Amino acid sequence: MKRTVYISFLLLCIICSAQEHYSVIEPKYQYIQLLNYSPQNFQVDLENKPQSNFIENNLNSIWKLLTVYRLKEQLNDNEIKWLEKQVNQIAVAFFLENRPILLQSDGGYSGCSEKLIETKLINGNKVTILKYCYGGCVGDQNVVTFIQIFNNRTEKLLAK
Repeated sequence: MKRTVYISFLLLCIICSAQEHYSVIEPKYQYIQLLNYSPQNFQVDLENKPQSNFIENNLNSIWKLLTVYRLKEQLNDNEIKWLEKQVNQIAVAFFLENRPILLQSDGGYSGCSEKLIETKLINGNKVTILKYCYGGCVGDQNVVTFIQIFNNRTEKLLAK
């Protein structure tokens, strides 16, 4: 009888531990999925895409656009304009799919928050807020600019 109770208790602990682990991993997985998601309404403007070593054809997600935008100093004005247009268009595409997203920089001296995704109701729209953790004491100005461009477009759409 003691053995049965002990085994039952051990199994219960393992199950609880596994569920706790899943609850930590699931939000991070969701966060990564959203950053890498390509909205159906979003088409990369290949016709006007400048020839560049840094700008690839498959810039179809927030993460990919952000990765290239961080190299802004190595791009010319035409490439930057094209890239900023793509950032605006992906924000519109998320809105058209009824999945508006706002980006928020997170991190700095105190570190990144545990909660990477939040939802908020803005003008009757359920908005997903993704926290971009930049780490370190000083934020990357290119990331800040990217977030401003993306959020400005989303906020204009939400205001209508």
